Amino acid sequence: MTEFMWYLIIAAICIFVIIRSSSKLIESISNYARTTGISEYLIGFVILSIGTALPELTTGIMSAIVKENVLSLGNVLGANILDATVVLGIAAVIGKKVKIEGKVYERTIITILLVTMLPLLLGLDGSLSREDGLVLITAFFLYLITLVKKEGELGRIKDDVKWKHIYKDMIVFIISLAILLLGARWLVFSVVEISHQADIPLFLIGSLFITLGTTAPEITVSIHSALGRHSHLTFGNVFGAVIMNATLVLGVTVLIHPILFDRWLFIRTAVFMLVCVYIGSSFLRKEYITWKHGVVLMSLYVLFWIIETLL
Repeated sequence: MTEFMWYLIIAAICIFVIIRSSSKLIESISNYARTTGISEYLIGFVILSIGTALPELTTGIMSAIVKENVLSLGNVLGANILDATVVLGIAAVIGKKVKIEGKVYERTIITILLVTMLPLLLGLDGSLSREDGLVLITAFFLYLITLVKKEGELGRIKDDVKWKHIYKDMIVFIISLAILLLGARWLVFSVVEISHQADIPLFLIGSLFITLGTTAPEITVSIHSALGRHSHLTFGNVFGAVIMNATLVLGVTVLIHPILFDRWLFIRTAVFMLVCVYIGSSFLRKEYITWKHGVVLMSLYVLFWIIETLL
């Protein structure tokens, strides 16, 4: 067996480990949130979004440590495109006709578009600096503060939750996070070697291939949420993850190590991401999102693959 094949096998194993550990991690976070009385709105937009964005975050941190974080940039943009098209599309197709809580999402759509535009504006010069990273992280915390204020209207957080009701979730969280970090480290190592040997840009590997593994948690959560008819979780998780990737994940990554990249490739992908996020979020203005909307969204992802592989 060739060295290249060994790296492919290592990458596949690491992606599997990341998917399994992040699934357990999300489960522990969700259980903790429900036990403490956090609202479904905040669980979708923040709690689950942080959990499902952890594969991207750990991959970003590890790629930044080895100074190959253009891989993370591609992964973030590709993950956001996949979230706004395939993940949302699958939920719509499964749900067939999902009712939208318009009053909640109408006020959130503008925030989604503005925040996801930040990486494009900051990266127009072909680089993302540590100062840009601070801007992105600040944007994340401003977004988080807005949601926490909203939680005051929607949630009923309990003050008397006993340790025996949450300690198991805390243990599962810590173990899952440790395994996730280890899997991400070896994934970055193997993918960098694959990129060098196959002469494929790390950006494209991140946006087209690694994305399929790191967004598996979002797909899983969205399918279960759609089957359970929890629209807050389905759409909250999708766009919460989009914002998380565009701000916290990318911000932490470039704060560790700045990124220089192919300006044209970045702009092309980032603009396509914004178009997908706009179309996906615009469907949330409707009273219902149907399977037809889902088909349109998934078709956009097919178009993305065609553009990235042919141009």
